[in-house]
Amino acid sequence: MNIRKALIESVHAKCSGSLHVRVDRFIKSPVQDEKISSFSVATLENGAIGISYNLFHRDPVELERYLTWDPHVVVGREAREVMGYSLSDDALESTAGMAVLNALSQGFMRENPGAYRMDFETDVMDLIGLDSTTTVGLVGYFSPMIKNLMSRAGEVIVLEKSQEILAGSYPFTMTADPAMLQRCDKVLMTATTVLNDTLPGLLPHCADASFVGVMGPTAGFLPDALFDLGVHAVGSTFIDDPGLFLERFSTGIKWGDAARKVWIIREG
Repeated sequence: MNIRKALIESVHAKCSGSLHVRVDRFIKSPVQDEKISSFSVATLENGAIGISYNLFHRDPVELERYLTWDPHVVVGREAREVMGYSLSDDALESTAGMAVLNALSQGFMRENPGAYRMDFETDVMDLIGLDSTTTVGLVGYFSPMIKNLMSRAGEVIVLEKSQEILAGSYPFTMTADPAMLQRCDKVLMTATTVLNDTLPGLLPHCADASFVGVMGPTAGFLPDALFDLGVHAVGSTFIDDPGLFLERFSTGIKWGDAARKVWIIREG
């Protein structure tokens, strides 16, 4: 299954009235102290904002291409057209397409707040229900979460692809083998698994898990396609103050005071 294609189909089904809206801005991550954020942002003429992870973030050659790429290639085009770029095998085009797809999705959810069960209050640790008997799997090395997970769960298993990260030494299980997820009661996955099409292949290993969540700023899409695959909840970024968020992002400042984390929870 091509999960990105399924996400586009969801947007076409629910956002038909805004597909003609044009892309207003595509904001690349500013370079700060020789570092660059791993996200890009697209805005639409109707004010909707979408965020996407830069899948090429760890590739120096592609990152240099990104820094010199002219965003006016997509600015001014209809959202439906640029959203289609998310199917591209070119990581830069796919990033632009996903940001626009997420902007359309966020616009729909703001205009239809009752369309999904949205939880702004529950901490992820409480949402997934951890205790000393739990084995929790983490797809993607979210280092800020590890300490909290280890203090709440009985065992933590992290699935990673980066050879550099895998080569390290850790007080938990670090592995490249997705079959290790079969040992987990709860699983949290980075939304990068949607961008790189690995999510459908990982989910069969989570068949016995009582909770599977996909999270990250890139998960700002309509969650229907993931719910159909068995994902229980999708966690993303809800922008409270668009003006402040864009100011923060454009200048390389953390945007936490302009946005909140939100979990969209599957009904039933």
